[in-house]
Amino acid sequence: MSFSAHQLIRELEARRGEVEAVLEVVRLLAPRIRDTALLLSAASILRARFGVERLAYIHTFTPNHQPKLAYFHNFPSVSQEALRECMTYTTTSVPRSGSFLDHMGVEIIMPLGRFIGPSTRVRVVEPRAWWLLGQFAESEEEKANDLLYLEIIGSLITVYLENAFFQEQQQQAEILKLKQKAQEQEIALASRIQRRILSATSPNIHPRLDTATFHISHGGIGGDLFELIRLDAQRVLFYIGDVSGKGVSAAIVMSNVQGQIRTLAELNMPLPQLLNQLHRRLLQLYGEEDGFVTLFIGEITIDAEGGRLRYLNAGHQPAFLLRGGNVIDLPATHTVLGLSLVEEVVPAGTQPSEVRLFPGDVLLAYTDGLIEQSNADGEQLGIERLKEQLRGCSLSNAEALLSQVRFFWEAFKGTLPPEDDTSILVCRLC
Repeated sequence: MSFSAHQLIRELEARRGEVEAVLEVVRLLAPRIRDTALLLSAASILRARFGVERLAYIHTFTPNHQPKLAYFHNFPSVSQEALRECMTYTTTSVPRSGSFLDHMGVEIIMPLGRFIGPSTRVRVVEPRAWWLLGQFAESEEEKANDLLYLEIIGSLITVYLENAFFQEQQQQAEILKLKQKAQEQEIALASRIQRRILSATSPNIHPRLDTATFHISHGGIGGDLFELIRLDAQRVLFYIGDVSGKGVSAAIVMSNVQGQIRTLAELNMPLPQLLNQLHRRLLQLYGEEDGFVTLFIGEITIDAEGGRLRYLNAGHQPAFLLRGGNVIDLPATHTVLGLSLVEEVVPAGTQPSEVRLFPGDVLLAYTDGLIEQSNADGEQLGIERLKEQLRGCSLSNAEALLSQVRFFWEAFKGTLPPEDDTSILVCRLC
């Protein structure tokens, strides 16, 4: 069968309107416009050129890949059940009788996506979107011809929206990566600053005191604090504490507490008043938030025969006084700081606990990260294991003792990471 030139021209004229509709949609895709504006413009073209009175567009370009109703016109409503139902169609079909889509007045469901076969004649796609079409104003023959163009236009829109979605997802991922990198850099800087703060104590704080310290943060920065401060020729103030929580918030509180202690120490404030003042400051700092600080704080006075330790323990782990093969507990004497249950941590008239020191005595204080560390079997190191280890340690100098404790702790945890911020302070009287 042959066609004359006149017949070909008439066929071209008949198809020109559909082709122009496709071109109009392609023009819409060139600039970067919002999804809603694109669908509104495209839908108006489809209604004008193809006489589709009812039209809806559904896609899955969402973070959770759930169907989203991006546009609908002249349908009474589109329920969530209808959205889920349309996802079951992979070929252009009429809705099942009595289905949600059928009750809506949908005449044709057209999936739009990647062609997956099984043949060019059987149009099965991996759907990314769907046209819901209804109430055509044209004849059946015209409608059958228009469906091809509706599929082309729908596919163009779908590819455009899919690319835009992936580009936006990629941009968000890049932004998130940059934010994470900036946050990591900030934490690294804060960690370096915190290490400098905690290592600022001079190992030669006093000619009669041999000291050593160790600190490791669980997440780069944390809430452990410790320091030795020389008050005068005979007296040295020291403390070790632990802020509840982890990370940046704990580090902020830690820095504030450390600054407060230094200020109060410079004022030569007695230990009971210092602890109460610190408690009041923490109440202001926490406000309505839940938080607290444990603190072991002491003052060593050195004399010709040895020295004297006066201390207060506000809910902290017991420090140990090592003398020969003996391990003497220095347990908590008062409640933790920062809880609003009490107005004063140290009641009026209460004096610090006091212990006589002799040359060769070693004070070891630590935070709970040391004893709460678990091993591969899920067992915690615990106070008793630590005390047993200390009974056999050499007390010849502070650094040697610290190395023995660290080796014991690291051997116990094996390859497991630290479970909490961990700090150790060792002070030996010469």
